[in-house]
Amino acid sequence: MNKYRLLNTLNTILIYLFLAAAIVLSVAPILYLLITSFKPPEMTFAIPPVWIFTPTLKNYIDVVTGEDFIKYFFNSVVVALTTTLIALVLGSFAAYGFARFRFRGAFWLRMSVLIPQMLPPITIIVPLYILFNGLKLIDTQTSLVISYLTFTIPLAIWLMIGFFEDVPVDLEESAMIDGCTRLEALFRVNLPLVAPGLAATAILGFLYCWNEFLYAVILTGRDARTLPVTITSFMTNKAILWGRITASGSLVLIPVLIFALLAQRYLIRGLSKGAVKG
Repeated sequence: MNKYRLLNTLNTILIYLFLAAAIVLSVAPILYLLITSFKPPEMTFAIPPVWIFTPTLKNYIDVVTGEDFIKYFFNSVVVALTTTLIALVLGSFAAYGFARFRFRGAFWLRMSVLIPQMLPPITIIVPLYILFNGLKLIDTQTSLVISYLTFTIPLAIWLMIGFFEDVPVDLEESAMIDGCTRLEALFRVNLPLVAPGLAATAILGFLYCWNEFLYAVILTGRDARTLPVTITSFMTNKAILWGRITASGSLVLIPVLIFALLAQRYLIRGLSKGAVKG
């Protein structure tokens, strides 16, 4: 009995050690980013590292008052929210169709949704650039939204299929017997029940759009630039402005953290219920 307790205690200690190590590895880069953003430039790469210093807001002031940072911030917000909303609507309807209807070729059509996810983004960006250049849409928010939909719609479809399949068909049929059309049953029965899935899909889609860099750096110039591209502008041919890079990186984290904290309950519940299924 004592041997069993000892093994159980050791097992618990190992689990907590692994969890602690995972937390440290996850949080340490963010903490280092935040600390560096408050350092004077001359202390950024001081050897030995300086951990005790007088914090300064100069890096943040330089970023916020710099050239069009606020404009690029709102570009990121508008593009990410618009793409997420469109992908959520189209992906939910498509996922509902896959979950409820059986038709010839449904399996292969469902598999084909994953093709954009399987291809390296660089193979998609070339034809997109040619297309948008012909349509005079280069350096516009429209081109970013359309290009982001190539990976957010497949994500929404595959996540939402599992949630719709978890909703009993009997509930939907009961609503239709009571006089609802299929569309009304979808809005009155299915969507309220898959609300955690909608929240989880929205959060993941927003994160993907918010952090996307390759499409943004190729398809934008001065007008539709997003924050990930803006951060790289602090790497010039004369110097790398690490203070501004870390400050802007810290500012980029704020909307995502707020969004995730507000909806973390739905994200965890949603991912555990239906995201793995498919």
